[in-house]
Amino acid sequence: MSSAYLGLGSNEGDRLEHLQRAAERLQQRDALTVVGVSPVYETEAHTTSPDETQPPFLNAVLRLTVEADPRSLLRMAHAVEQAEGRTRTAEQRWGPRPLDVDLLAVGPLTRDTEALTLPHPRLAERRFVLRPWADLAPNFVVPPPFDRSVQSLLDQCTDPASIRRTDHTIGEGRASPEAPVRRRKSPSTPAGRARADDSAGCAPTFLPKLPRPMPPTTPPDALDYVAIEGAIGAGTTTLTELLADRFEADPVLERFEDNPFLERFYEDRERWAFQTQLAFLASRFRQQKELSERDLFRDFAVSDYTFDKDRIFARQTLSGDELQLYESLFRLMEPTVPSPDLVVYLRSSPERLLQNIEKRDRPYERDMDPGYIADLHEAYDQYFRQYERTPLLVVNVAEMDFVEHPADFRALVRHIVAPSDERSRYVHPS
Repeated sequence: MSSAYLGLGSNEGDRLEHLQRAAERLQQRDALTVVGVSPVYETEAHTTSPDETQPPFLNAVLRLTVEADPRSLLRMAHAVEQAEGRTRTAEQRWGPRPLDVDLLAVGPLTRDTEALTLPHPRLAERRFVLRPWADLAPNFVVPPPFDRSVQSLLDQCTDPASIRRTDHTIGEGRASPEAPVRRRKSPSTPAGRARADDSAGCAPTFLPKLPRPMPPTTPPDALDYVAIEGAIGAGTTTLTELLADRFEADPVLERFEDNPFLERFYEDRERWAFQTQLAFLASRFRQQKELSERDLFRDFAVSDYTFDKDRIFARQTLSGDELQLYESLFRLMEPTVPSPDLVVYLRSSPERLLQNIEKRDRPYERDMDPGYIADLHEAYDQYFRQYERTPLLVVNVAEMDFVEHPADFRALVRHIVAPSDERSRYVHPS
């Protein structure tokens, strides 16, 4: 068992509530325990331009004991972010966001991969990380390349951003309500100037251990690859992350943000449909081929889409010669991609889909046409009414919430792992 430290931050919506719920969601996880919480600080936002204004952040640091490996811990952190409405995009990296959960350090471990760097490479530049961390664990020695205590890093930090300690707490009971955040330009503080609010030390707050939502689950031998499907806004990525965490698997997530035509498609679907669809086809095919090269008999995989998804969208947006060319390419690729052992179709309603789309607030989805979502919902329903390629589990999620109601998730996991001779099964909320 290792000690790990996570940095929390929020400057959108009810900031304190986001931090409180993040700590509670993490405490619900089987592979970790939250054993310490720093005081809460308010800091000015780091921006890319001196003229940019953003609300200030609330920041805190959590100390955990963990049994999970660092990559699993990072997935848990991202799943918590997403549950609070955060979508990691290039545009949102420097913009206001409801929640940041950064993996700062895991004991003495060091990592330097494309997916994960430990310790966090920029922690020494961030007073909003080091100040609460020093209250919680001033003598913790951050592994190389830093190889110094948190307090020492704080003493030498030149970050000029202003920071003040608040009276807010995270831990036992609910976080106290805060006043609405007003957008303002925070004054800058010259590097090296003493800060009266950089006071040292206080006893950390501890979260009570909450009941575990369910015991660890091992997928049955018959399931090596599960795919989650559903229309835009159905929650496929959220469920995939939750299942990956539950089954200790690497999630296979669609790389929609890499499509250079997607924003233009939503602005003018007729003009950009063909380019957008071919870019998706190539990306999904490449990712599925990578999946087929894995040892699926040893490594359980869960994906937030099937390759067939591409055709559902293409038949909604393309016609004539463009659709004929697309179908020719799809038929060449389809036989070479792996088939899931189980497809889980999240069936929602157009109204719920639009609510979820609005809640996650991706910039290019803000003017989503309700008629397009209704047509897409019907296309998915029609496709899965005739689906026979693999075993299918249809889940009515219009009245379910896997994040806010753990019982919904527990029930679904039981259906997924339950052996069945039925080719198609249906789950409705009780």
